[in-house]
Amino acid sequence: MFQPTVKLEFVRRYCSPHLGWRVFVDIDPSETGRTGGERAGEAARERQATMMRDGDEARRELTRLGATVGGSRASWATELAKDYPDAALPSVCGDRDIIAVNAESRRLIVAEVEGASSGQPEQKLYKAIGQIVLAVGATQSNGFQTAFVIVVHGNSVASHLRSAVVLKRIGISGLSLGVTRAEDEWLFMADNLHSLGIVTTF
Repeated sequence: MFQPTVKLEFVRRYCSPHLGWRVFVDIDPSETGRTGGERAGEAARERQATMMRDGDEARRELTRLGATVGGSRASWATELAKDYPDAALPSVCGDRDIIAVNAESRRLIVAEVEGASSGQPEQKLYKAIGQIVLAVGATQSNGFQTAFVIVVHGNSVASHLRSAVVLKRIGISGLSLGVTRAEDEWLFMADNLHSLGIVTTF
């Protein structure tokens, strides 16, 4: 799965708007093959075309589910605050791949995602780790139970993430997303995952 599809499946499986979650998903143009210019070679062009198709489909499906895809996260947060004026909503700083808020149950999910890539998977994973660590320090939960998750797809990147088990000491969990929900594997889990019911359902 390319990155937009991994984001779609995580939202669908763990924080669907159908279950009361308000979700903002950031999809960068590079994730849909729309940066970097014309590809050299037939294989590279085919890969780019596939990324574009998959990215567009992921966007459509996320929108159909009720998630907000791209645009201004500040505007999304403002609209959410209008709907829950007395909820003292959490504040999440910086650019995050997925932010999901369930104001009724006072739960928050912040996720960084890494999918299939033609580059070095460990380098992109290290960037995602850096982003989620920064999110832990910069997020004001305001009493919301909060899950910080790194979500990956693919054996290579999952093997690298598995070695980062120390992250659970600061409240970060690692999930290897399978083709189906039954194939998902939590590589390591922060202590609060069980109390949040995250392992079975958000």
